[in-house]
Amino acid sequence: MPAEGVLPQLFLSEPAGRFALGHVFSGNKGFVEPARANEGIGHWRCDITDDNRLTWSEEVYDLFGIPAGTPVKRDDAVAHYSEQSKGVLDRVRAFAINRKCGFILDAMISADGGSNRWIRLIAFPILNAGRVVGLQGLKRAL
Repeated sequence: MPAEGVLPQLFLSEPAGRFALGHVFSGNKGFVEPARANEGIGHWRCDITDDNRLTWSEEVYDLFGIPAGTPVKRDDAVAHYSEQSKGVLDRVRAFAINRKCGFILDAMISADGGSNRWIRLIAFPILNAGRVVGLQGLKRAL
């Protein structure tokens, strides 16, 4: 786990790169139920063509301390990130969408209730006709 005050860490994956997520996701078809070994790993999706609407699994709601099923927009979620992590997230997200690539980011969030925690965010683009229409991936506590 990164120490307090440590800058967020970032790893980029070029478009030809591959994440070992095939057992968790089924491409653009949406979420696949995680295997028992993946408990505690949350699935998320952001539809950038529909006002940045988020779809979260229960584990992601738990990470953010938000009651499961609560409608969440991207701005609501980003408000939980530390200022440093928020800045890195915004820059790398824009880069990833522009370059059609995935990324891994270790970021500090503040859950509802005030507890700070490091999370690992894994993201990869959802393409439609060669255009990025969303991002999806995994989140877990570090």
